[in-house]
Amino acid sequence: MSASPPLSRILVVEDNVDSNEMLCELLRTLDHAADGVTSAEDALGLLKQREFDILITDISLPGMSGIDLAKRLAREKPAMKLIFASGYGLEIAKNLEFPVTMLPKPFDFLQLEAVLNKLIQELHS
Repeated sequence: MSASPPLSRILVVEDNVDSNEMLCELLRTLDHAADGVTSAEDALGLLKQREFDILITDISLPGMSGIDLAKRLAREKPAMKLIFASGYGLEIAKNLEFPVTMLPKPFDFLQLEAVLNKLIQELHS
């Protein structure tokens, strides 16, 4: 069996509180550090206090959208990996001028784990 990927710090931005808590718990089960917030504005506040390796955000959020949050982070924190967890189609990611990974909702444990393993390898290569 291969070695586990290094622990990563993941920020979850999901306005549905139950989904947010469930995703953070799932990430912790996969041995990642996970913090969840319910808005892009709260995410920006937390990012001033702590460093994160990966952002998982919904696209449709109250206030600033997940796309606008990702655009800002692509400029300010270019090493951060960005994931859109959304029910929207993959077309959204094609029109962006920065790299983003799509994780279509609903996703399962294995899909989440595969996406994270790929991004963590990129972070550490």
